[in-house]
Amino acid sequence: MPFVPGGSEAPRSTSDSEFATAYSYLQQVVGVIAVTLPFVLIIGNRLVGGELEGSISAYYYTHMGSYFVGSLFALGVFFMSYHHRPLPNYAWDNRFANIASVMAVGVALFPIASNPANASSGSKTVAVLHLACATTLFALLGIFALVLFTKTNEPNLMTQRKRQRNLVYRVCGSTIFAAIALVVVTEIAHPPRQWHAFLFLETIMVVAFGVSWLIKGGFLNLLADP
Repeated sequence: MPFVPGGSEAPRSTSDSEFATAYSYLQQVVGVIAVTLPFVLIIGNRLVGGELEGSISAYYYTHMGSYFVGSLFALGVFFMSYHHRPLPNYAWDNRFANIASVMAVGVALFPIASNPANASSGSKTVAVLHLACATTLFALLGIFALVLFTKTNEPNLMTQRKRQRNLVYRVCGSTIFAAIALVVVTEIAHPPRQWHAFLFLETIMVVAFGVSWLIKGGFLNLLADP
């Protein structure tokens, strides 16, 4: 049975069912891009002799910069397409998807400073915009997993698989917010650079986000209703 954004049951009409299938496809594409992004960046950069960077965003200045920007623009387009035809009771899904689209593009357009220690005032301003866009984007993705994906049209008829999916969504959403909190801690504590703490936490957030969207889209029928 195809999924719809936020709910567990597909619309009953044929046209709505086809539309729900398209939503599921979008969710799967978003999930695949997210889950693979940090690993493609890290491996791709290492293959050409690059070093492990301090954050996912730092790959903007590497050989993999084009892939980083392209992936964010792709996510932006998919988020914007997510509300092609609004479904009843999912207005907040559409609003959050619109904002997430803008934030994803903003992360790509406003890169972090290549050398923060010697950055100009303009570069620092752009870096602040980058941080604001990235933080807002991750917060929205956490809300999608924790709040929107766990909704159901008929709570009294919730299936066992839907309960299992909701558990995955809650774990993914909680992981995203926990990682955001730890990022704040690392900014205060300044752990050794060789720990690559920021890159590690960003990777956790991106993968958690991707997993929730893959499950929501019914990737490989994982936890899908019979």
